[in-house]
Order: sequence, then C-alpha cells, then structure tokens
Amino acid sequence: MKLLSTFFLLVLIHTSLSAQIKLTGTVNDASHHPVDYAGVSLINIADQKNQSLQTDNSGNFIFNGLQAGQYMLTATSTGYQQFQSKFSVLRDTAINITMQRSNTQLSEVVVTATKATIENNQEKMIYNVASNVTATGTDVLTTLSKVPGIKVNGNEISIAGKGMVKVMINDRVVQLAGVDLVRYLKSMSANQIAKIEVIKNPSANYDADGNAGLINITTKHSSKQGFSGNVQLSDRQSLHSPATVFGTSNYWLAAGSANLNYNADKWSAYANISVDHDHELEGFETDIFYPKQSWLQTDTGNYRGHNFNIVAGVDYKLSPKTTIGISYLGGKSVYDGSDHVNNPIYNNSGGLDSTLRTYATYHPIALSNSGNAHAIINFDTTGKKLMLNADYFNYNRNDRSDFESNTYLPNGQGIPSNNTRYFDTNKQLINVYTFKADAEIPTPFAKLAFGGKLSFINNYSNAFYYDKDVNDKLTYNTNLSNEFRYIENTQSLYINLNKEKERWKYQAGLRAEYTETKGTSYTFNQTNTNKYLRLFPSVLISYQADSANSFSLSFGRRINRPSFWNLNPFKSLFTAYSYGEGNPFLQPEYNSNLELSHTYKNILTSALFLNITDNGFNNITVASADTNLVYTVPLNFIKTYRVGISENVSLHPFSWLDNNNQATFYHTNAHSSLSYIQSINGYGAYLATNNTAYFNADKTFAMAVNFWYQFPEIDHIGRSDPYYKLDVGFTALAMKKKLNITLNLNDAFRSSASAVTTTVNGIRTKFTNFQLNRFVLVGLSYRFGGEDGTKKRDTGNEEERGRVH
Repeated sequence: MKLLSTFFLLVLIHTSLSAQIKLTGTVNDASHHPVDYAGVSLINIADQKNQSLQTDNSGNFIFNGLQAGQYMLTATSTGYQQFQSKFSVLRDTAINITMQRSNTQLSEVVVTATKATIENNQEKMIYNVASNVTATGTDVLTTLSKVPGIKVNGNEISIAGKGMVKVMINDRVVQLAGVDLVRYLKSMSANQIAKIEVIKNPSANYDADGNAGLINITTKHSSKQGFSGNVQLSDRQSLHSPATVFGTSNYWLAAGSANLNYNADKWSAYANISVDHDHELEGFETDIFYPKQSWLQTDTGNYRGHNFNIVAGVDYKLSPKTTIGISYLGGKSVYDGSDHVNNPIYNNSGGLDSTLRTYATYHPIALSNSGNAHAIINFDTTGKKLMLNADYFNYNRNDRSDFESNTYLPNGQGIPSNNTRYFDTNKQLINVYTFKADAEIPTPFAKLAFGGKLSFINNYSNAFYYDKDVNDKLTYNTNLSNEFRYIENTQSLYINLNKEKERWKYQAGLRAEYTETKGTSYTFNQTNTNKYLRLFPSVLISYQADSANSFSLSFGRRINRPSFWNLNPFKSLFTAYSYGEGNPFLQPEYNSNLELSHTYKNILTSALFLNITDNGFNNITVASADTNLVYTVPLNFIKTYRVGISENVSLHPFSWLDNNNQATFYHTNAHSSLSYIQSINGYGAYLATNNTAYFNADKTFAMAVNFWYQFPEIDHIGRSDPYYKLDVGFTALAMKKKLNITLNLNDAFRSSASAVTTTVNGIRTKFTNFQLNRFVLVGLSYRFGGEDGTKKRDTGNEEERGRVH
C-alpha cells in the first residue's frame, strides 16, 4: 500500500506538469523584497470586466483564462504608492511590478503608513505582532493570548466559541502538547514573530488534524542583502496575591533572543535563538463535593526553568527555477521544581475532618531535534511548482520524582499508617519520519494543487515506580509501573482546486488519510491495533457583490487525534488517593465546521457558524463516594453541536487611534453516551476590544489597552464561570526607530483563570486553573541591518509533532 501510494503520487506529478496560458507576475519593492498580500486588479479595457486577487507570501500572482486584448493592471498595498499600467496580452505573459514606498511630507509632518494590527478576510485573520504594543517584549504564549478570539486556558489553546486548535510555527506544528507545549511557547520570544495567522477553514493541502482550525506563527526572516536581524532583552516581575508564596516573593523571568539573517547572491541563511531563566508558580485547584464530605485540593508547583531554543536554516538557489535547503529546529528544556498538594477534608457541618498533604519533586529534561531537507522547483513562469520535503523529528524526555503523601488529624497530628512514599522515573522517546510532495499547476479550468505524504511514528515510554520505606529502601512496584510502545503509520493523498470567475471564487478539495496504529503494553502483555481510512473534504465559495460587500460560504471536516501520552495506560500519581492515566483504546474525534460570512469594506465581518464534534474525547475526573478514590482518564463519549454568530469590527475613528472589537454569541449542546455523565446545554458569549493610541505624528510613542470577557459557557461536559483579562502597555521608539522600549502590565486584575464545574457519578467537581500570569514587564529590542521581511515554507511533518505530550 505504501509503495503503491508513492508510485501513484510520482506518476500523477510527472504526467500533470504541462504548459498552460496565463498572466503571471511578481510584486516587489524597490529593494527587490516581495510585497506579500498586495491587492492586484486586472481590467479588460474592451468589456470593463474586472478580476481582483491578492499576492501570496512571496509576492506572486496569477490570472487565468484571459482573452487577447488591452488590459489595465493596478497594484496597491499599505505603505506603498499605487502602481498602474496598460499593456497588451497576446500570449503567456509574465510581468514584474516594482512598488515605491509612500512617504508624503505635508507642512513638515511626515505621514508614514503602518500595517494594521489585525487583517481579516474569509480565509484567515492575520495578527501583525510588531504592530501590537502589549505583545512587544513578551513570550509567544502570552502573545497568542492577546490575539482577539484566541483563548489560552491552562494547557489548552482554542478559538472562542469554536474549540481547540493546532499551533504551527512556519507551517510546522509545534512538537509538543499540553504542559510541554505551553512551556515551549513561553520559552520563545515574541520578538522572533512577524505575524500570527488564524486559519479558519484549512484547505485539503493542510494536514487534517486540528478541530476548529489552525494557528500559524510566522517567524521573522529578512530578505535584505547582507547581515540583518534584531536582539531583545526583557525582565518580568510577577505580581501575586499574596505576594509571598513558599517563603519567597521573587518570582521573575529574564529572557533574551536574537534573529540573525544573511543573504548574498544565491545563498540565504538564518538563525533564531532564544534563552530564558525563570522562577514561577504553576497550579490548579480541584474541589470535590461528596455527599458527606468536601475535598478541597490545591496543587501548586514551585519551578525554576531553563530553556534554550534554536531555529536555523540555509537555502541555495541552484538555478532561477530551483532552490534547495536544509533547516534545523531544536532545544533543551529543564524545569526543576516541586509540587505542594494541600487537601483539607470538611464534613457537611463545615468542620475539618482531616488533611492530606503531598510533596513531590520533579526534574524533567526534554531534548528535541528536528531536521528538514527540501527542494522547490518552479517549472516555468505560469506557476507550475513542485515542493519536496523530507523530515526527521526526535523527542526525548526524562523525569524523576520523589513522592510523599501524609494524612493529618484536625489538631495537626500525623497518622503514621497513612504515610505513602514513592520514587519513580519515566521516559518518553519519539521518532518521526515524514516524506511529502506537493505540486501546483495552473490549468485553463482552475489552479490545481495535489500531493501526498507518508509518516512513520515510533513512540516508546515507560514509568517505573518504587515503594520507599522509612529507611529509603526501594522496592519495585509492579502495579504502578508500565512500559508502552505506540507505532502509527499514515499515508495521505489530496487534491485541491482554486478557480476565479468574474466576481466568484471557488475552492474545493479532498484529502484521504489511511492510518495504521499498534499500541503495546509490555507490562500488561496487551496489544491494540487499529486501521482506518477517512476522507476530509473542504469547500470555500466567495462572491464579491460590489466594491464594499463580499460573501463567503465554507465547509471543512477535520480530525483530532489523541496525543501519544493520552494513549499510554500508565498511572501518574497526584496524591495517595488520586491519579491520572492514559487510555490505549482512545479513538480520534471528528469535527465538521460550516460558516457563512459577510465582509463590508474590511471594516465589519459577520459570520454564522455551526460546529459538530463526533466521537469527542475529554479527560474525565471520576470520584467514588465509597472509597474516596479519584482518577482522571480520557474517554470518547461526547457528541457536540455548537451554533453561533460572530462580529468583528475594525475602526480608525481618528488618525491616532486604532480600534478592533469582536463579539461571539453561541449555544452548545453536548450529548454524553455514558450513563454516569449527564448531557448538558447552554449559551456562551465572548467580547474583546483592542485599542492602540499614538501620542505623536510619527508614531514613536504609543499606548495600548486590550480587554476581553468570557461569559459562562459549556466546556465539554462542564459549565465554566465567567473570567476576563485586561492588559495595558506603553512603547517608545528611538534611534531612528531601531530601538524599542516597552513597559507592559499583563492581566491587571489577575482574573483570567478559568473554572469549570462538572458532575460525574452524581458527584460535583470544580476544576480551577490558577493561571498566575499577572506581571509587569520591561523590554528592550534593537533592530539592525534594515527592515524585516517575512518568509515561510512548508515542511513535511506538521501533524505528527503536534501530538507529543
């Protein structure tokens, strides 16, 4: 099957690369840098028919199916003078457009156009990081939380009202998930980021993984000849309440990052490096309300982190049509610390029955290495292109822990018989190989894109527990220990069509993925296998009614595969009475997304949406009133329907004020297939406003105030409390705008923590994220070597690396 798919893919690519008649072009600035997402319109002078489109991220554009005749071509982009030219089209034609920057001086006041912080269209929302004051000097995770409509709660990243999403960096899904994903994004500097794209309905050429869409983070990569780049230093001081926790109030972070680029002739090289050291609190609270008792468990982690990350690569232009290159992404993450679990138990009269206290130390060390080799072949000027990628990803995490749990009477006296002590080591080793080929071919009917991908995953993990007696003697615990191996092989083929005809644009695609899995628990002597073929269609239809109004209808089906860690049946202890475990029988969930939207002059975007989740899974906390044993396990049991409406308004009421507002209102029905979990339904709403005020004409001194509010909503099979966040920031530019000085207050009221209440087995449980992210940050950023541009490029293992835990 694998060889047959590869042969079919190569034959399809070879036989389909044939010449077609087209008008192609490239839009560059005076320094030969591509102008991405510029507006290009083409008018047939004879019949006045008008076609409009945007350049891609490389400044390229293509018009299909033109008749011979005279045409007027116009190109526009923010910050540039309008380009306009008349010419004849008699055969295949290629044109290169050079746009001059706009810099008009009136009465000694220079007015320079700047990119809007938020750009919105039918396919994606683009958040330009450099234009946001409160993002400057922060880390990437904090920056994500500032994007309107994006929520960061605990270890989950989601779109308000629509559900969780996958995160990519330069079109590559980040290697990690859960707490490791959060820590990785926190270790990267926002100074490395050019923009964040929220892809609402990914087409078939994207991997099908990801519930409500994809978030793509594009790093800075200058195309300026010679050396260029920037460096950044920042210092953050947390503002906790109370200020002193575990005997100290010094919770801080110091971070540094650098972007370096070199371009000369046929060579292009880049490196993004980030380092940070921090001392911070992490934690959550789980309250369980039994019929006769209430267990109020707080778990607070006191950690010191040391992180190093690097992204580097080099490209070489073999010929005007062919570019080859290699890239590397790797790093080391160390989080030394301890968890303090305090669990008082109260009776129904409010009196204290007893208290459980657990202290555990952790020393996780994670190493990741990812390599990519690629080739891009442009066959001619009509847009025929072939992209080849080979990727290898390795992730190795080791951890060791000392665990001790004790029970105390109300008077503080310990109960020796209830002392529990363990020592454990655990490991996760993952190797992923992927091979990917993508072709783009303009045809008289439509622009055709097709390709395929092979991925091979091998994941080994273990957890070895030892009972520890009063003399620290270790005895192997066979009940808690586990060894597990997971193998997954996936073969994918896709085809995608793009067509433009007068005021209509059409995109339709189909992706097929055949997956084979094998999970083996050596401890339980148990093997689970699975094979399935799934189809993932995507459709986008848009209509430009007039110069001010456009409509679009989109549909897509996607898959959310469990993380490798969720499939591992090993147990992770929280206290002597509570633990979490994986589920080797866990299956993927499937999501169908339908949206109808209207855009008015890039000012107002309105949308009606419907999201359906089949075979949904979630971590379930099950408590037993008889034994007081509490365990958490992921299960497939939910079918969810969510319907809603969203409004996004971008306003510029004054030359010195940028304003963006978003409102989402929705209703959720979550149907449970488990008898001990009730179905639930209810309304939810999300409001956000982002405001930037400039205090001088050249915009070198500015202030930003950003606020969002999440009303109560249905979260899987629970109901959340309201929560909200206020950020305030100031920025000043100096030294010809090369030096950026920022002062930011994040989460001013320490109010952004979510709390979700669920009922399982008739027992009510409330889970609260501490989310201790109120801080003051001072940052310095210096840019050298000229202006920054951005480039991004697909690689082959986007989906697999996003499932590492």
